[in-house]
Amino acid sequence: MKVKKWSIYRANLDPTIGSEQGKSRPVLIISEDAINDLLNIVNILPITTRKKERTIYPNEALLPANKFGLSNESIVLCHQIRTVDKIRLSTEYGKIIDKEKQDEIIEALCFQLGIEH
Repeated sequence: MKVKKWSIYRANLDPTIGSEQGKSRPVLIISEDAINDLLNIVNILPITTRKKERTIYPNEALLPANKFGLSNESIVLCHQIRTVDKIRLSTEYGKIIDKEKQDEIIEALCFQLGIEH
């Protein structure tokens, strides 16, 4: 399976334990293409639909509705970083090609990990 960084796929994240994001949901691929071509695993960030009035935290990024293949306003959960086998991936929704949005996600990820960017 050819998986590219910044692509959004549907993934089955079950089973989970405790506060891990589960269910079948969109996820953002954040691992590098060279690694994605080499390994059967990818690094992902789960995406959730934004509920009305839901605050966006510094370790999250907002995706507008009807962009990047998602119909609902959504939140990239940079605090739920996960490594999954490509077998968990199914439908491809789209890709984040907007450099500003990519940078916003990287900033949220760096905030989560305490990395200066």
